[in-house]
Amino acid sequence: MQAVMKKSHIILLIGGTLVAAGMITSYYGSKFVTQDLAVTEGLLKDGSPIELTKDLDPAIASVGVFVVHAGSLGDGTLKAMLFDPSGAQVASKTIDQASTEEQFEIRTKGTYKLVLENSGQEISVIIGLTHMPDKVVLALNVLGQGIIVSGFVGLVIAMIYLIKDRRKSV
Repeated sequence: MQAVMKKSHIILLIGGTLVAAGMITSYYGSKFVTQDLAVTEGLLKDGSPIELTKDLDPAIASVGVFVVHAGSLGDGTLKAMLFDPSGAQVASKTIDQASTEEQFEIRTKGTYKLVLENSGQEISVIIGLTHMPDKVVLALNVLGQGIIVSGFVGLVIAMIYLIKDRRKSV
């Protein structure tokens, strides 16, 4: 009976350590993903677009990404348009989901402008524009989440051992 108790404590310790390590890994992964992100939020009204500008450089990353998060779409239509430093439109996307992410090619260095328009009721939005994060940084974030899940599985197993041990001792 003593061995089961020790086994549950060891699994509990390992599970807790994995959860903590996963949270730290995920925190730093998220921090690296969002460190270069330009963000703005506001109420988007019909006829009053929201704009966001960001200096982008193909030497940093050849792919950029813009993100749109809308509170509730309702029956209006949201349209995101991205313009390069020369003013040419390089991407356009009709927003039909609460969260939308669109990648685009960064061809020239300079200030890119994201414009979000609304043809409907007032809506709360958050928009972001950045270089596409490196695959290693994205993998670090996913790894952190996987470690957290592994840790919670370990904690569940430890709890099962603890419950079994208590039932045997009663």
